Amino acid sequence: MKKVIIDTDCTIDVKGCDLDDAFAILYLIAHPEIDVRLITTTFGNNNEEVTYNATKKMLDDLNIDIPLVKGGLYIHDAGEAIKNEIEKNEDIIILSLGSTTNTQKALALGMDPKKVKSFVAMGGITDKLRFNKKIMRELNLSIDYLSTIYALEKLDNIHIITGNNCMKHKYQVPTNPEYKSEFMNYLKPSLKRVTEEFLDEFGESKLVVWDALAALYITNPEFFIDYEKNIVLDEHLLNGYLVDGDDKKVNLPEIKENINAMDYIVDVIDKK
Repeated sequence: MKKVIIDTDCTIDVKGCDLDDAFAILYLIAHPEIDVRLITTTFGNNNEEVTYNATKKMLDDLNIDIPLVKGGLYIHDAGEAIKNEIEKNEDIIILSLGSTTNTQKALALGMDPKKVKSFVAMGGITDKLRFNKKIMRELNLSIDYLSTIYALEKLDNIHIITGNNCMKHKYQVPTNPEYKSEFMNYLKPSLKRVTEEFLDEFGESKLVVWDALAALYITNPEFFIDYEKNIVLDEHLLNGYLVDGDDKKVNLPEIKENINAMDYIVDVIDKK
């Protein structure tokens, strides 16, 4: 079993916000080879209050009994919880799906970076995120870029699923989806909402379920081709750009072209 801490800015059921975090969380919980040890909330898709309340409601609604701790800019609880969980266990993966604030706090509070098996993040860009004629901002690594610099500098075995790589694997929600599992049926109303919002804003109905693809790298790294890159840790991260440099070696995995990533993820969740 792979042990995972999920640090999330989940906004399921929040109008105008994405549901990719919820997809990632429920995918990992549904996966038979994953042990989710802790979920912490941060900001990104929305503020700390909204993300915590949305995550708590989802866990309560689905009777999911996993420790949930609130974090953010002025709250140290999540950082402390991450540090404590890393100290109690061997080989835990941190999955970062929002701002890197809580990971930075855990490190600043004394978490030994060598005890973190790997740090997997969804975020960062290598080029502009273009949807038709509109540009989407990067909102994970950039939203607290100083924490990102701190965390990436301290940690090793870093894998970043970039926004550009995520855009290659989209999910077309069926017109009248018939899901079997409680998890997928719980996601269904939000999938409909986000599809309508995405179509209205970007003129596209296929969804990029960003964070779920980072979760997929944890469960099935063989679905990806690894690309190591040396990047600079500087003000380029203010806009999420992963620019060539000599500060840190990271891995920017790309999903293989023959992998139907979203079909696989939905199938795992729907078997729960």
